[in-house]
Amino acid sequence: MNVEHQLYQTMLLLAGSVNILIAFVLLHSNYWYRDYDVYHRSRKLVALNYLIFALGFLAHAYFQLRTTWPAAATALSVSYFHSGVVLFSWSHTSLLRPDYLTKRIVVRDLLILAIGLASYWTVVVNYSLVTLHIALIIFFAHALFIAFTFYRTYFLVRRNITRLPAFDSERRWWTIDTKRTVLDYQHSFVIGCHVIVLFGFGSIVLTALFPNDLWPYTVLLILGIAVFGYIFYALTEYGRVINSATNATEDVQNG
Repeated sequence: MNVEHQLYQTMLLLAGSVNILIAFVLLHSNYWYRDYDVYHRSRKLVALNYLIFALGFLAHAYFQLRTTWPAAATALSVSYFHSGVVLFSWSHTSLLRPDYLTKRIVVRDLLILAIGLASYWTVVVNYSLVTLHIALIIFFAHALFIAFTFYRTYFLVRRNITRLPAFDSERRWWTIDTKRTVLDYQHSFVIGCHVIVLFGFGSIVLTALFPNDLWPYTVLLILGIAVFGYIFYALTEYGRVINSATNATEDVQNG
């Protein structure tokens, strides 16, 4: 095993371990937020997301798919990225709009995800340009639609919060120890969405362009740890103002 391969394997194990650790922290401390249903559920969804990515990284490391079966490695990567997009939407869009996650949306996203997963692995066992294009279209179309829905929800909620009577110059939702408002904490979700879109789409493009090289994935794993860390930071920081944030989103939802 050369140095490049050793570094790649090390980063896979490190990224997987970090994700498992973050998932454990989210679940372990979630007890304190049991009275906030939406936030409590969002933390569990994010923890599940981290665990899925961790299992994907560990599978890459154990089976060494990137060097032994590049097509399967690509399918595995796209699979957990697609799952991650869906779980991010369920967790973070719900924080902005508590009534977002309906059964219809869950069924819709799971159905598209199932079709996507089937298409990714069909390419592995029966490669053709047609199946490849179909698989890519499913992933990018669903991911772009989810990102658009999140951004649209954020800007609508932001506009409506600023119009609430409680958001005037005398009764703003200040936090306990800073002068940031609920909107500032919600804005961190938008930054997280920017990062996820760039990281996710960039990873899939690199996967397609360099199916047999290891160095791009080592770089992506390093960046990925930073991305996962930021999402964890933003979500836990939101917990500091969860009472005010819940009141604000519920007020907006109630008109």
